[in-house]
Amino acid sequence: MEIHESEDHEFVDIHIERRRVIWISAVVLAGIIALLVLTMDKVRELGERIVTPREYIPPKSIPKGIEIPDVYDIKGYAAASPKAFDRFLAKQDFREIFARLQHFLYINEVDGVVPSFQLLRQGSDWQTIDEPPFALPPEESWESMVNTLRLLQEEIVPRIGPVTVLSGWRTDRYNAKAGGSKTSKHMHFCGLDMVPERDFTREELLPILRDIHRKQGKKWNMGLGIYKGVRFHVDTCGYRRW
Repeated sequence: MEIHESEDHEFVDIHIERRRVIWISAVVLAGIIALLVLTMDKVRELGERIVTPREYIPPKSIPKGIEIPDVYDIKGYAAASPKAFDRFLAKQDFREIFARLQHFLYINEVDGVVPSFQLLRQGSDWQTIDEPPFALPPEESWESMVNTLRLLQEEIVPRIGPVTVLSGWRTDRYNAKAGGSKTSKHMHFCGLDMVPERDFTREELLPILRDIHRKQGKKWNMGLGIYKGVRFHVDTCGYRRW
């Protein structure tokens, strides 16, 4: 009689388990390699952001015969123009400082929220109080503006569209002569007064801004002020509303 020996099941189980371990190890190794590649890409991108300077690029030359005003009328408010800003930079050789500010905003990914020069507008009444239309904040204050710009970028611009800044950084002197609060967030480079570029009525704009403040204000430590017409104030240096 022919005798058939039964298969060694224990050997088969060990063989299957070994293949399973090898397969799992291969998957884990592939995941680690993919993670390393992604991490290296991010490190390279961050390195490029940190070491790549953002130099001040002067405005393009103005064609002959075209007159660019020093002052714009923006929804009833006076706003100093880029031409006036370029003259401000040249007057005291502020270009290097402004280039550093632009680079700071760039590495914090908020350089495209509004044109950088608008952040340095002191206000819309500089002609009345005989003060410069622009001023440069001290470098230690720059960080305060990052969250305010992120608030614009993530909450306000998606709801109302682009904005034009009428007042950003203010010197103590300007703020006092303009009748600003002694605790004004403009003097900390944290507050911005602005108007929407789109044609909102006051009745259309206010409910949107108040809705943003009600739903997202605490998260951002948001201050919201409503002024005449469609001008409004935003900062991220104290949750409040007026």
